[in-house]
Amino acid sequence: MTETFDYIIVGSGAAGATVAYRLSELADAKVLILEAGGTQNWEAIDVPYRWNELLLTEIDWAYMSVPQPGLANRQIYSAAGKLIGGTSNIYHMIHTRGKAADFDDWAYNGCSGWSFKDVLPYFQKLENQEDDTNPTAGKGGPINIIDAKYEGNPASQTFIDACVELGYPYVKDFNAEDFGVGWHHVDIKNGRRAGVRTAYLEPALARPNVTLSSNSQATKLVIENNRCVGVEYQQDGVLKTVRADREVIVCAGAIQSPKLLLLSGIGNPEQLQQFNIPTVVDLPGVGENFHDHPLIIGPMGMMSEPGADPKGNMTEVALFWKSEPSMLVPDLEICLVHRAPFGESFFGNVIQRLQTNQPIAPVSQLVDPRIILALPGLVRPLSRGWVRLASSDPMANPLINANYGAEKADIDRMVEMVKIARQIYQTQAFAKLGLTEINPGPEVNSEAALRDWVINNVGSYYHYVGSCKMGVDRMAVVDTQLKVYGVEGLRVADASVMPAIPSSNPHTTIVAIGERAADFIKQEL
Repeated sequence: MTETFDYIIVGSGAAGATVAYRLSELADAKVLILEAGGTQNWEAIDVPYRWNELLLTEIDWAYMSVPQPGLANRQIYSAAGKLIGGTSNIYHMIHTRGKAADFDDWAYNGCSGWSFKDVLPYFQKLENQEDDTNPTAGKGGPINIIDAKYEGNPASQTFIDACVELGYPYVKDFNAEDFGVGWHHVDIKNGRRAGVRTAYLEPALARPNVTLSSNSQATKLVIENNRCVGVEYQQDGVLKTVRADREVIVCAGAIQSPKLLLLSGIGNPEQLQQFNIPTVVDLPGVGENFHDHPLIIGPMGMMSEPGADPKGNMTEVALFWKSEPSMLVPDLEICLVHRAPFGESFFGNVIQRLQTNQPIAPVSQLVDPRIILALPGLVRPLSRGWVRLASSDPMANPLINANYGAEKADIDRMVEMVKIARQIYQTQAFAKLGLTEINPGPEVNSEAALRDWVINNVGSYYHYVGSCKMGVDRMAVVDTQLKVYGVEGLRVADASVMPAIPSSNPHTTIVAIGERAADFIKQEL
């Protein structure tokens, strides 16, 4: 007999866990969460500075992009969490909302009701910020937020001092001020990771009306008479079906959500025909508009003496800046990793994963404690790509293409960020630590050489968005209530609905989307 629930949530990551918690507040509602990954709870997940140990393991989808023409046809490693709590288990705990202009831009371009004024209450609802550096910060919400400086590393303070030496303003809270250098606010509580797994998912699962089905990968949405009435999923090699009386909410992320829609016949008919999938809803935007924050792995510097051991999240400071003086929001973010986890052994593991598709056993990377690493990230990229089916096999990973560097201006601005990072390394503040640049190194001194170095060192910040975008144009997949066009009883609520990526690390915005989706559902009861 097919089991029936009121609500089925596909995915237990930042949005899915949030939706589950809020719907579980409805005492008479039966909620099922389908999660493709398992229930692992390794110690390294909870220890903020050990996030690098989680990459390439069995809890990482470890996608590889298609060859990127803008990056000399390199494939880009793209991490994503494959376990309960999703990618919130491996993100760097950075708590940035996005800028007011980001959301006002959404509203201006067809997402009415999603201006900053509209979304601010949802940020406040999720937040419990311990300090008072942001006058609009939420208090008493599920996610605990601290100032990273409380456990800050001396090398991180040197980064701030160096930026101030160069004339950049000091910022106390990136959620209150747009431009400058400062300590991040981070999702940490009592020295432990404080993401959605502990803040939303575990409290939801403690309620009797929520069921978790792990190792359960959704393979198809069940659609009858233009209504989504259930989900097919594969668990331990067995194909199963579960039905939903009220709604199915797809929260599988910007890579898996469009894949599930396409497998279900929702998408571009020409693409569906390639795999003999009948078109249920003609939605050409499914999988399109996929984009990401590209980062550059470097410059890398070596101090004359080993740095202090990490205590916080290792990426605890940043400079948010602009490539043009009149820009309304930052398009450049330069972070510092004060104990660089991306050594030769890490990239060797990436190659091994690519060649074998087998997880790499979790090991601490052997990193020289004298090494620091700048991670310049382009937070307003212009390049857009896609997510598409690789085959009709629902267990096969989709093809992903963020199209990094397709727009010349993106590479231009990344080169500019590396120049800024090099200037930071050359300050008196870093001279006191005996810092020397070891990568790209002094031999990379011409504009052409630097540009080539950037193209060969671009990677992903793992901030995938946009592939089921919200809006009113013909490429929109969901409306402003996050309902999928052309089919009833189906919403998408995750990073895929973002029409454009915020000028910040997006985790906090994804949680806010989950909060909002749950409210939309409740308002219709």
